[in-house]
Order: sequence, then C-alpha cells, then structure tokens
Amino acid sequence: MGDNATLVAFVKSVNDAFTYQDGPALSKLFVFNDHTLSVFQNRIHISDDLDSYVSYISSPIQLQITLTYLNYVRDRQSVTCEETHKQLCRLAELFTSLLTNAQGPWLIPTIRSMAVGLCLSAQRVAKQTDDASAFTQSATRLLQLLIVILSDSTTPIASSKRVGALVVAGLLLRISLRTSAAPGAYAGKALEAKSLVSLPGFPQRDRITYSYWLGRYYLVCYYIDAARKQLEYAFSKCPSWHYHNKRAILRHLVAANMLRGQLPSNELLEKYDMEPVYYDLAACFKQGNLHLFQQNLVDNMEFFRSQGNFLLLLERTKLLIYRNALRKVALLNTNAERTNVLQYRDVLRAFQLTSQNFEMDILEMESILASLISQKMVLGYLFHHHQVVNLSH
Repeated sequence: MGDNATLVAFVKSVNDAFTYQDGPALSKLFVFNDHTLSVFQNRIHISDDLDSYVSYISSPIQLQITLTYLNYVRDRQSVTCEETHKQLCRLAELFTSLLTNAQGPWLIPTIRSMAVGLCLSAQRVAKQTDDASAFTQSATRLLQLLIVILSDSTTPIASSKRVGALVVAGLLLRISLRTSAAPGAYAGKALEAKSLVSLPGFPQRDRITYSYWLGRYYLVCYYIDAARKQLEYAFSKCPSWHYHNKRAILRHLVAANMLRGQLPSNELLEKYDMEPVYYDLAACFKQGNLHLFQQNLVDNMEFFRSQGNFLLLLERTKLLIYRNALRKVALLNTNAERTNVLQYRDVLRAFQLTSQNFEMDILEMESILASLISQKMVLGYLFHHHQVVNLSH
C-alpha cells in the first residue's frame, strides 16, 4: 500500500471509530508513547496538505482532533519540544470538548494514553529547557479534563466517564507537584476523587497509582499520617512482579515512616535493592547521630531532591534524632545512677556531639527539650532552676 493510501486508510479508520464510538479502536489509532509514534511515523508519510485527507470527516471537532494529531505526529521530530508540547495541549483541549458532549466511557482509553503523554511531554520540555511552564500548561489541561469526567455522576461508574477519574486525578497530582504554583492550586480537584477509590468499577492499577501520587502529595504538604496510609496501601496492593514500582513507592514510604520514628529493616531494603544511602540514614537515625545523618543527605542531595524528599528529611527529622540521642543519655544514666533525672550539662554535651554544633548553649538545648516534651516525643518535666530534666519511664 502506498504512503497516501496508508494515510487515507488511517483517516478512514479514525472516522469509523468516532462514528461507531469504538473506544478500543480509537485508542489504538491515537498513540502517544515515543516508540509507537516512531513506528507510526515510519509507516505513514504525512504530507503538508492534510486538509484534503481529513475533509470528509463530518464532525468539525473530530476533524480538528484528527488534523491536530496528524500535525503533532508529523512535526514532532522537526520542531522544538515546546512547540510539540503546545500541539499536545491543543489536542487535549479538543478531546476535552469532545468528551463534554460524549455519552459513556468510550473515549476514556484514548484520554488515558493522551494524559500520560501530556505529563511525559512536560517533563521532556522541563528537562531540555529548564522551563517549568510546561507543567503548568499540562496541569491546566488535566484539570479541565477532570472537571468534565467528574461531572458525569448520574450513571454507574463502569458505564460513565468517571471510570477515568482516578488515572487523570493521579496524573494531576503528579504534575501539580512540579508546577511553580502551590501544590493545592491544581490538586484540589484531584482530591475529590478520594471518595471514589473504595467504589467498584475502577481498575486496580488506577487505585494503586492514585494512592501513590496522593501519598506523595500529602508528604509534600506535611500530612505525614495521611501520606503513610496512602503509600502503605499502594505498596501492599502493588503486585510483587512490579518490582521497580514497589521500589519507587518504598522510597517515599521509608521517608514517611522515618518522620514517625519507624525505620525499615535491612531485609526490606535488601529485598528491593534500595540505594546504600537508606542503610546509612537508618543507622544514623537509630544511633541519634544528627550530623552524620544530615551529611549523608547533603552528599546525596540531587537524588533526594529528585524524589522531592530532601528538605522534608533534612528539617523534619531533627527532633526525632535528638530524641534518640536523649534516649541514649537516659539509658547510660539509668544504668549508672538508677535515676531518670538527667543533668542539663549531660544533655547539652550529647546534643553538641550529635549535631557537631559546639556553640549550642543551655537555652538552645532546653528549647529542643521543650519541643520534644510538648510534641509528646518524650514524656517528662523540665526544671530550669535546677538545670535538670526528669524523664518518665
């Protein structure tokens, strides 16, 4: 079959899929991952005069979708990644308009792959240009798409547009973490999908993916307990053969659990071949060695920044590590003097050693102790005039 004949056949297949609302067929025609797009480009020679090939598509919106997609495929290797991303955003806008008036979930398979492609395109632009505006553009399109999907609330999930709610909401949470705006600016609508997770009708992969990104969103917002709950669900439900996915979830679950004083076992870290720095962090945390803990973080700053956990672990673990250092002092004191009353000078020396901050004075040390007690990380009482802290059993 010649190049023009192949293009004609493609357009005819698209028109048939639209006409008969054949969702699976449409999703095989509109592809968005790089490998499949390259194969598509090699099979079909897309000429500059595309209007003559798509002119017999009767629906104006479907004609515009087909024309925009073919332009996107044709130009993706010859124009900048920013221009390609703009074409993809335009395509998302057109599909959102079509979805608004469509009945049932037949467009959702195509919407799913297009939404994933939109996120990957934004990442590509940001990586090549150091410009985060592509994330904002993608978040705007995904938000509009999610609003339309969630509006179909009168029919059962399996036969409504809402069957695509979790995947689009998850992607919106994912990309909202990369925009220059506050995470909640785009994520607010995605949070509405929480109530759908427990309902039947959604693929399990959508539940897992949504819970993972919701957990990461909560982690960034410092909702630690909520983050742990979502990440634990995603980790436990993710099939064992998805090894790399479980490993990705575990990275954030370890961070969330560490902020509640819970450390992973070496067996768990070994099972998923976690990076060596996690072993070092767990050891320093347990030993109450704040300086070495933070030094390991700084030495691996780029890795933890890419995970979005660097500042979280750097700032939110201090009190917990001071608590562990205090416990060691209390244990030594109990063994030596059989009392839970610690002298300020002993605590100060321990805190200076763990932080390597030898300029720390009594007042700063007492402030740390007050924070530990007020947040119920330790139980006890401060006696400022006597320069002692009395710890409960």
